[in-house]
Amino acid sequence: MPNLTRPATRPSATSKLLLVRSPAKSVRREDQPDRMPVRLAIGVIVAVGVLLLVWLIGHLGYRLGFAPLLRVPDLTGAPMSGLAIGTLVLVSIPHAVFRAGLSEPIWLMAGFVLIALPAAGLGAARPSVPGGPRPKTAIVAMASTGAVVAMLSGIAIIWWTGCGLRVDRLGMLPADPGEAAAWHQALLTVAGADVLAMVAAATWVVLVMRLPIPLWLRAIAASAAFFTLTVATVAMAISNTAATQVATMRTLAAIDGDGTPALIVGTTPRHLAVLRMDDAEAAVELHAPAQTITVRGRQSIVGFLEDVAAQRPRP
Repeated sequence: MPNLTRPATRPSATSKLLLVRSPAKSVRREDQPDRMPVRLAIGVIVAVGVLLLVWLIGHLGYRLGFAPLLRVPDLTGAPMSGLAIGTLVLVSIPHAVFRAGLSEPIWLMAGFVLIALPAAGLGAARPSVPGGPRPKTAIVAMASTGAVVAMLSGIAIIWWTGCGLRVDRLGMLPADPGEAAAWHQALLTVAGADVLAMVAAATWVVLVMRLPIPLWLRAIAASAAFFTLTVATVAMAISNTAATQVATMRTLAAIDGDGTPALIVGTTPRHLAVLRMDDAEAAVELHAPAQTITVRGRQSIVGFLEDVAAQRPRP
């Protein structure tokens, strides 16, 4: 007969210990991987991009702004002259903004308002973190409102680039030398306003990319903001290059023994473009490649016209 009083054996409840081995990671700076090549590559890419942007500003501004201003659309420059012209444009930006503020204070205030609106939102905007908590409904609503305001501001900036207030001041070379000073001041006013519009467009781009908004709204707002920035940059290049080039010192010379000095303003693929007086009117003439050029001095287009106007007998 079996022994029914023997206690039943139970499996022992032993604890299991899981060991995870990970290699020791040094936090010393000398043990970290060298990131200098990556940083150097990023620096080179940024430098090349900046140089390309400066060259593009100078090249587009010369071909689309300064050349039509002289009524010579095919006026060209050296291939690398765009870099020098673009650098002059960047250097002259503070002067253009200052002159624009003196001439049209309302335009200056409007430009700073367009810049202040997105700049104020940059401190409060926090982009959504992937995998993080969803932002509150009120925050999303305010961010969506900011995206709509960004698109409306883009419409205002694009309207400015094509409105009559701006286009009328980007007039061509005046035939009457007495109008040179007012013509130059109008160019500087538009140039300064275009700089403020471009800065505002760039600030709106940064704000839109930081707003915690739905993906579809971000795609629409970012596309509109980048398009506005492109238009504003081209407009800034056109007006600022024109304002800079008319004040740049050029060669004043007598061509092929002609006693009347003329101002060399540029070249075309087949001709030499010079500014001279023709029956008391300023005009740009295209000459065949000259055999002899006698340099008489240096003068800007605005200075040349103002000197002619000052030499006229007063009524």
